[in-house]
Order: sequence, then C-alpha cells, then structure tokens
Amino acid sequence: MRVWASLWLVVCIAACTTSPTPLRSNSTKAPAEKQWQGRISVTVQSDPPRNMSSGFTLEGDTRLGELNLFSPLGTTLATMQWSPTSTQLLQGSQQRRFDSLEHLTQETTGAALPIDAMFDWLQGIGTASPGWQADLSAISQGTLVAKRLTPEPLVILRIKLDSP
Repeated sequence: MRVWASLWLVVCIAACTTSPTPLRSNSTKAPAEKQWQGRISVTVQSDPPRNMSSGFTLEGDTRLGELNLFSPLGTTLATMQWSPTSTQLLQGSQQRRFDSLEHLTQETTGAALPIDAMFDWLQGIGTASPGWQADLSAISQGTLVAKRLTPEPLVILRIKLDSP
C-alpha cells in the first residue's frame, strides 16, 4: 500500500511541475515579446449566425506571431502562425498556407480579425482599424470587446484574459 501511495505522490508532483511546451522555439522570440492567454469568442451575425469560442494563447507581434486555439479540455484545435514570409494554419496533421493574416482568421474564426490592432487593444492602446470599434473600458480587468460594423455582417470579438 505504501508503495502505491508513494508512486501516486511522485506522479502527482511530476504532473504539477511539468512545464507547458513552448509555442515557438526560443530562438525566434523577441526579448520583450508580449503574451496573452484566456478565452476568445467571435460571433458573426450572418444568416445563419456563426459562433466560435475557445481558449487561446497569443504571442508575438504583427510581424511574427502565433495564436493557438484550445478546446475546454485543453486540446489544441488550431494554431495560426505568421511571419514575414508565411502565414499558415495547423490543425492536427494538416497544414494550410494563406496569402494573408486576414484570410487565415476568416477561415479559422469566421471573420477577418484585425490582428494588428488586437495587439494594441490588448495593451490598452486605442488603435483604429477600418470598420472596427473597440471598447477598451474594461481592459484593465482583462476584458476586450470589439465590433466590426462595416462591412456587414456585424462581427463581435470578445476576449477575456486569464490575468490582466
């Protein structure tokens, strides 16, 4: 009985100390790179309406970055990666390339998201993005709501950060 209890304790301690896999190798990270995690939802008020909601991690910047989407159980649903030379979507063993970040987010979330402005919005900077209106009034509490008013249909982006 003691052997099983000891073994279980070792397994539990090991599980608690295992660090998550880095999103990208450290060789591509900038020293002052920003990172966020939490929940993201995108609602496209089309006919029929489209809704996407998942956990996320976002790191990098508009030039070099990665956005991971997770299921409620922590399974990776999709990884969006971009650099000056490529934009791609990884889903399981499938890899698809896109000509722009807008096309990539359109395919993944149902709407072309203003990733460039999102980085600023998450830092509380009210950067304008054509057709989008961001409410940054609760960003200090980790909540961001942005709406795309034009072109139609209306798109609502909601982000709730795990820790502001």
